[in-house]
Amino acid sequence: MRAAQSGVAAVEFALVGLLFFTVVFGTIEIARVMYMYNTLAEVTRSAARAAANIDWRDTAELDRAKQHAIFRDSPGELPFGAPITDQHIRIDYLYLKQDGTTTYEPISAGSMPGSPGRNRLNCLTNPYGSATGPSNTCIRIVRARICKPDTDCEAVDYQILIPLVNLGVKLPISTTLVSAETLGYHAGDPVSP
Repeated sequence: MRAAQSGVAAVEFALVGLLFFTVVFGTIEIARVMYMYNTLAEVTRSAARAAANIDWRDTAELDRAKQHAIFRDSPGELPFGAPITDQHIRIDYLYLKQDGTTTYEPISAGSMPGSPGRNRLNCLTNPYGSATGPSNTCIRIVRARICKPDTDCEAVDYQILIPLVNLGVKLPISTTLVSAETLGYHAGDPVSP
């Protein structure tokens, strides 16, 4: 009788262990998803605040701001937040378009003002300046988002800690809009075209 039941404990442990570890790892993943949702909102807030005070032409300083936004001093992944890296942070500069309603529209790279001084002058003379050329564009809003690199801002796929199963969960784009502040302008800076 004893020999017939020698494997029962192992089978029972396997069944209970499977259930136990499923609950434990499921709880860890749910907590991590919540961490990611909250942290990505803070990442975009930090990146947008920094970009509102940095000259958009200074790519090295913008890269540092993105790295600081993901709590790093060098390129890499967000701690406990794979696959998010500083490369997933997208910063856009927007102008206010007024045609019956006021909307935010992105400014293309070719239509950016020539300098922060030029932007300040453009905003003082025409706060609703269009994005048709550097001589009249007024950057009013800085937007930071979490996007897949090299896409038109597609959501990033959530990566679980144990990559045996794909949950099919997308991370939020976590858009943050802030008013453009200095954009790197210092009193007395020249106004370039």
